[in-house]
Amino acid sequence: MSEANIEGNAVSPAPVEPEVHHFRRVMIIWVVLSIIGIIIWVLLAPYILPTVASDLDAVDDLTFVVFTALAVPVAAFVFVFLAYSLIFFRTKERPTEDAVPLKPRAGLQITWLAITSGLCIFLFWWGIIAYFQQNAVAANSNTIIVDVTAQQWQWTFSYPQFGATSQGAQVIELPVNRPVQFIVTSKDVLHGFAIRSLGVRIDANPGELTSTPVVTPTVLGNYTVNCVELCGLLHSYMWEAVNVVDQSTFNSWITSQGGHP
Repeated sequence: MSEANIEGNAVSPAPVEPEVHHFRRVMIIWVVLSIIGIIIWVLLAPYILPTVASDLDAVDDLTFVVFTALAVPVAAFVFVFLAYSLIFFRTKERPTEDAVPLKPRAGLQITWLAITSGLCIFLFWWGIIAYFQQNAVAANSNTIIVDVTAQQWQWTFSYPQFGATSQGAQVIELPVNRPVQFIVTSKDVLHGFAIRSLGVRIDANPGELTSTPVVTPTVLGNYTVNCVELCGLLHSYMWEAVNVVDQSTFNSWITSQGGHP
């Protein structure tokens, strides 16, 4: 058989779709999945996040919901382009020639730069406003001060205004709808003082005092304070109860701890 016949009977390569078709298809998939992902997250967030029990935590949860919603399209963009490339541009054998080089497109570059810059500016603006909101409330004569001391692997709580220290099982007792501020320190290593449902989170630094923003518990209930910095062997056991109660119950508790409400 002649060489010409062999060439004539060779199977011609399958036509490749124009690049614009692939791009349009990927963008449609990305937009649809992003919208679905944001809707699912907004609907599920109230069931995933802990109970909002303070004014401070309401701000934190809103920030968490908004930032995650903004992250959904970014993650979808990466995964959609990756999955599409793996499915439609894979080859069964080792490539024998270079792929078609990418052509720079000024419109795409400017659009990408504008979107990412706008996203960063928005996040920065949101963070600045949230920071000042959290620190706008100053302690006053009605604010309860709770001194918190961390050490491996337990917490100690005292109420200097009332001359009371939590005795026996360590617990934080707080009256509902009354502002409170925590003054935190550590006796040994770095610890992390956090009451998630109240939106409280601050480091307990050895030999130093750090103070949380003033927070007002708004919902009666039982919550938990945890150490959120890895502090040694029994780190995971370093948690205690936080009880938000009515004012009369709080006064009775202070008296039982040797204080004067």
